[in-house]
Amino acid sequence: MKKVSVYILILFLPWFLSACDDYLKEDSDDLLIPSLVNDYVPILLGEGYPDEFASQIEWIHLMTDDVEMGPLYYDESMYNNSKVTFIDDFDPGMDYGEMVYTWWADYSQYITDNFWDARYKNILACNIIVDALPDMKYEANEYGTYCKLAAQTYALRAYHYFCLVNTYGAPWSEENKNKLGVIKRTSPVVDVSPTERATVGEIYALMNEDLKNAEKYLESASTNYTKWEITPAAIYFLASRVALFQEDWEEVIRTSEEFIDLGGNELYDLNDVDRETCGLPGASGGTFWINQIAIDETVFLFSKNDNKFNYLAPFQFYSYYTLGFHTSWTGDDALLNLYEEGDLRKEVYFARLFKLGGTRLRPEYFSGQALPMKSDPYLSTSKGEARECWRSPEVYLNLAEAYARKETGVSQTAINWLNQLRVKKISRDIYQAKNVSDFASREDLIQFIWEERRRELCFEEAMRFWDMRRQGMPEVKHEFYSSMTSSKTFVLKQGSPNYLLPIPLSETEYNDGMTNNSRETIVGN
Repeated sequence: MKKVSVYILILFLPWFLSACDDYLKEDSDDLLIPSLVNDYVPILLGEGYPDEFASQIEWIHLMTDDVEMGPLYYDESMYNNSKVTFIDDFDPGMDYGEMVYTWWADYSQYITDNFWDARYKNILACNIIVDALPDMKYEANEYGTYCKLAAQTYALRAYHYFCLVNTYGAPWSEENKNKLGVIKRTSPVVDVSPTERATVGEIYALMNEDLKNAEKYLESASTNYTKWEITPAAIYFLASRVALFQEDWEEVIRTSEEFIDLGGNELYDLNDVDRETCGLPGASGGTFWINQIAIDETVFLFSKNDNKFNYLAPFQFYSYYTLGFHTSWTGDDALLNLYEEGDLRKEVYFARLFKLGGTRLRPEYFSGQALPMKSDPYLSTSKGEARECWRSPEVYLNLAEAYARKETGVSQTAINWLNQLRVKKISRDIYQAKNVSDFASREDLIQFIWEERRRELCFEEAMRFWDMRRQGMPEVKHEFYSSMTSSKTFVLKQGSPNYLLPIPLSETEYNDGMTNNSRETIVGN
């Protein structure tokens, strides 16, 4: 325990001094050392949970097919009818966005990637608690608190490793199990010695073991939870996700059914939403957001202190320029074009077309077209809203894919799970249940499930990027405009090494024992 206390003080002293003086214990043989279970609870809450998660990773959406660059209006009539004089030819001033959007080979030399460091900081807090569990003190009536702390700690560590390996490591497959994943750190001591990355298989084995421990401690854990914490439902949710990415279909089914059997996270029916109260960013106001604590299907809310605007929503940028990054709406495979008629998600999950302003100083303009809006862009967290959220639709989609992938032919069971989701998301006036005859083959059904994931989970965490990696790393084309009349097309080839993010300089500058990911240079034409 003595080796741990030094790092607890280094990492957490400022937070301890301001928030939990009562938790520090004097020890004549050492520095201040937490010892009681209630000493460690605030460590987990303050340092183990993801915070400012959205701004640390949301830029990765620029690498996917859910975002494109181009005019910020749908068609010429909208532009011609607008009263604003747009600036047609301009320096976008988006070196940051351009580098990511065009998959620059060496963008890490210019862009600070905080996602890696943030996850390892969270992991360190979890490691400190895991290391302390055998000697942690508690009264008999605090055993439930102890088990709850342990279950949450193991689950959070698994989640942080899931984020890392699915961003910087090779995608899971039997062929990739021995390829490089990320650095495996389970010690409570900060180690700056040269360290190679563990394999993908080793990282998944650690996640599986952590989730197994989390389930074990759940049996005796206290039942006092909020959705800002890892709940029993959140543990089974995460286990279902990890199993899906590991292509362990039986485990997907087991953990997903455990999740559903718990109850309390029923799918939300978008037919019940007053759609006049959603899709209105900024001054126009909006009162409905899917990522809020009052919605049953929300499982775990986080990143609540992240008050930075979405990179797709710089309102000043929308105000004065014709070009910018926006949700993809060009071409059959664009995200917005995947929503069928009557799909309420297109109305509820995105900003509608509307105009703001009307004065000489603030002329009328088109703003926020198809801006992702699953939470209040002004982050009214007092209402129980969060930038990031796990939602139960993902579990239904996991089940659908598991059955579709494990069964031969077109799986009726998979379709049944899809229908349970879709009936809540499609207008009652139009909805028709899917059946086996709607799919030409097993592969056709799987493709539809993947598209359903894209429609439902768009712009949540880094899910589209993670899904694209596990779904074969498909080819993506991005057109980058330098003016309304000048653009270049960049192509991310199928299986490109650029699907693996480079390890940030914050790690490589001191860790010379680690192999970095190779990258290819992509030239626009």
